[in-house]
Amino acid sequence: MKHLYIDGGQTIQAFLEAGLLSELIITRIPILLGQGVPLFSHVGRECELRHIATCTSDNGFVQSRYAIEQP
Repeated sequence: MKHLYIDGGQTIQAFLEAGLLSELIITRIPILLGQGVPLFSHVGRECELRHIATCTSDNGFVQSRYAIEQP
């Protein structure tokens, strides 16, 4: 497959650990939670990311796109 939408913390972690992702798009919503939930609780290895682009929406969402540098 060339373009897939992968969602859910554990699913994303499994794909990252298996080296199956080439890009991440992370969307931030402008709300402070106080005690938030980590985006990724545990990833078996560090992943080097290269920033590709960031865009904002009229509703305040900020979306950043990163390439995952493979070891």
